[in-house]
Amino acid sequence: MRSTRFRPGLAVSLAVRALRRDPASAAAAVSVLALGLAAPATFFSFLVGASRPLPVPEGDRVVRVSVVQPSRDGRPVGVLEGELAQLAGGRSLTAVGGFRTFAATLVDPELAAAPLFGAALTPEVIPLLGVPPLLGRVPAAGEGEPGLLLGHDLWQEVYGGDAGVLGRLVQVDGERMSVVGVMPPGFAFPFRQNAWTVRAVQPSGEGVVEAMGRLADGVNPEGAQAELALRWGREDARRAEARRGGVVRVRGFTDGRGEGGEAVAFVGLVLVALCLLVIACANVANLLLVRATERVRALAVQAALGAGRAQISAQLLAEALVLAVLGGGVGLLLAHGAVGAVQRALAAEHFGYYWMRLAVDGPVVAFTGALVLGTGLLAGILPAVRVLRVDVQRVLKEESGGRAVGGDGPWGRAFVTGQLALSCAALVAAGLTGVSLLGSWSFGEGIPAEEVLVASVGLDVAGDGGASARQVDARALGEALEARPGVRRAAVASGAPGYAEGISSLWLDGGEAESGSPERIHWNAVTPEFFDVLDLELRAGRSLEWTDDAVSLQVAVVNESFVRRFAGRAPMLGRRLRLAAADTAGWFTVVGVVEDVGLGGGERAREDRVYVPLAQANPPGLLALVRASGDAGVLAPDLRAAMAATDRTLAVWGVRTLADAHAYMIRVPRAIALMALGGGGAGFLVAAVGLYGLLAFRVRQRRGELGVRLAVGADGGRLAREVLGWALAVLVPAAALGLALAWAASPFLVAALLGMDPRAPGVYAGVAAAFLAVGVAAALGPALRAAAVDPASALRGQ
Repeated sequence: MRSTRFRPGLAVSLAVRALRRDPASAAAAVSVLALGLAAPATFFSFLVGASRPLPVPEGDRVVRVSVVQPSRDGRPVGVLEGELAQLAGGRSLTAVGGFRTFAATLVDPELAAAPLFGAALTPEVIPLLGVPPLLGRVPAAGEGEPGLLLGHDLWQEVYGGDAGVLGRLVQVDGERMSVVGVMPPGFAFPFRQNAWTVRAVQPSGEGVVEAMGRLADGVNPEGAQAELALRWGREDARRAEARRGGVVRVRGFTDGRGEGGEAVAFVGLVLVALCLLVIACANVANLLLVRATERVRALAVQAALGAGRAQISAQLLAEALVLAVLGGGVGLLLAHGAVGAVQRALAAEHFGYYWMRLAVDGPVVAFTGALVLGTGLLAGILPAVRVLRVDVQRVLKEESGGRAVGGDGPWGRAFVTGQLALSCAALVAAGLTGVSLLGSWSFGEGIPAEEVLVASVGLDVAGDGGASARQVDARALGEALEARPGVRRAAVASGAPGYAEGISSLWLDGGEAESGSPERIHWNAVTPEFFDVLDLELRAGRSLEWTDDAVSLQVAVVNESFVRRFAGRAPMLGRRLRLAAADTAGWFTVVGVVEDVGLGGGERAREDRVYVPLAQANPPGLLALVRASGDAGVLAPDLRAAMAATDRTLAVWGVRTLADAHAYMIRVPRAIALMALGGGGAGFLVAAVGLYGLLAFRVRQRRGELGVRLAVGADGGRLAREVLGWALAVLVPAAALGLALAWAASPFLVAALLGMDPRAPGVYAGVAAAFLAVGVAAALGPALRAAAVDPASALRGQ
């Protein structure tokens, strides 16, 4: 008796059984889907991580209130302290406060100074956030001795987690304060601050603050915006003309943050990844269609024995869904690994604002689950539709087939050629970034990068040029460092090779017009011991000396690369140069040449350098460089004590080896390179599977023709070579187009290549060879299948 009842359990059981009969193609499909699903899951985790709400109780209800002027291209109108009262008192916000950020130096008379990145809050802010201190209390506005809240990390770093810190008197940029509390771990409001003060609103109310509030229950940002716009508008006539006409905007506190446009960039990455997923789905649909056409007789027999169209289509869809679920699981594992690698590469201190955190968590899993469902349906519908169109009686009598995605005509070949060309271009990008990535790990081959410890010295933590390098006794500081046990040599400089170096406009020789186009070059202001610390040998002339001070002739030492670039036939010693960034209008006379630093990582990473005496320049910040006689890591705790012994007002931070410091500087390009490397390889694998699917389907469609040719004496090897010829007819144009696309787009890759030439011919040649080799390998399966066709079975339509 014929049964057409739909049974999902049976459909899944038959689907699993069918997949187990051909594990190779099932594994290929799962791999392709895993790669196709891993990419959007990874980039979606970036998007979620960059837009998380504040990590405070009901942080999604904390909003920021800004005012812009549409008549002036949407420029912001600063909210004054006195105007906070105009925004408060309504029903939409339970509280309104404001803050401003600042940078300063924290000086404890008994300890070394430390950099402080703080926020001055109005009294409403801490209660509004709902985060109580871990220790102590929240300072009250207007206290006789201003109170200071320490961040947990700053408390651990400076005071070692000592609970007796409460009540200590410190100075913050010369202002006397009392430590009254410590905030809990992870609190760094508003962006990445480590200390807070509470200030009463000044009577004049002229200070500009960033306004914020907490939404009342049942109120959304749009409703709050409407109410605050009315309250703001009532006072508009009293404002200065330049500040009138402002429009209030209310958004989630973390919404739209990021000067670099992180959210927009991550949305773009998600869209690109979804395009890769669509291509992956199309290729898997081809694989499933090949499987379905090879099983079309068996499916027709099932239909003849009573299986209904719903049962057959459900079985084919179940196969696609099972593959999609498996691919989604593997894809989530790949995404978890990729996200973890990026998080570790950037590290918490480097990744945007403090609420940003990369993780494959609930939203990412839900997003991937939706993609899995859509992927299964998209990949399974085409095979199901094709098979259901087949006439059962005809199939039982003869062979019937289908059509691959795009068919075997011009559109089908164009589809595969296009994705292969794009994958080839992506492979070039992956090859370039991969080679540059290998080069970045060769950093320090020419210098003792693991033996040198660098530490930032806090002259100008605000970055506004308010402090002067000449205020520091660099010689005394270097001598104090060298006096510490385990220190072999010490120097003070504005930067170190590959870390915090200055880049300046350069004019060479006084006869050249200053209005001309200057060269760009790396430069460092250094003490004489700098070259000994880094083992840089003098090649010509003399080195820098302590007698090269502010009142003597301005001199400079250049490296060998500088000589090769600028000397020409004229000797370099005695020539004069000027550096715009050295904060001096004078000309420096070249008195010596030292060897190149040999950083590794590409030609741009080995650029020419100019060294000038620290006493004759005025850089905005300084580094202490310490060459260890043993393990550099054990010296880190001792540096702070050495600095304190010299000058307690000098803040010290960022203590790390020079190798780690360089890795810090290139963390973002290195993370981009890793993603490009993975993405290029994944895209090519997906495209190779697409080529395999097209060729396999072509062989399957022409099985009868191949059987006839073999029956009349054709050579199987010749048929295999013919299939390989079909593959090359697609691969060669795709490779040419892909290489051309990569060549045209190469200037956009410069930022991620860590100094490597974006048009390195060796990489292009290697990618072309690898591309053709892998493409031919993908075609071997269909080629061998064509050579192994059984003429008798083919002629019977089996």
